[in-house]
Amino acid sequence: MIRKTLMVFLTMLLLSFSPHDYFVSITDAEYNATERTFQLTIKFIGHDLEKALAHAGAPDLFLGTPKEHEKANQYILSYINKSFLLKANSKPLVLNMVGKEVGKDDFIYCYLESEKVKKVKTLELENSLLTELFSKQENKIHLNIEGTKKSYSFNKEMTQKTLNLE
Repeated sequence: MIRKTLMVFLTMLLLSFSPHDYFVSITDAEYNATERTFQLTIKFIGHDLEKALAHAGAPDLFLGTPKEHEKANQYILSYINKSFLLKANSKPLVLNMVGKEVGKDDFIYCYLESEKVKKVKTLELENSLLTELFSKQENKIHLNIEGTKKSYSFNKEMTQKTLNLE
């Protein structure tokens, strides 16, 4: 019985890290007019993010485990800041990591907030997350600015979008 349980566990473990055909990140970005900041949630497939972080030079981070590296959030934020950019009114916005959640479903949710911006007249989006490793990577952004909702898709060939909000 123990041997069968161990085999089932090992099979599930191997399948959870198996290659997959669809590569995606999903970003929900909302401009909070009261706080005057963008609040973002970026959802990654966990093992894809860890592979990208290792490719970028991060040590083994063991995300979501008791052995998680003490600077894991710094490595994640550094990676995001290199591959994801918001510019409001032609000014790059500094993104700060509020926290993260590592789900049992192999998804990692990163919570970020921008510095303050008074009124957003133009917004430039750049998203090349994970495209350095996965040629089929799709990065979705769902944007909500003062009740106006728009969605955009980015990939290896299309990494930038400029919006005029006036």
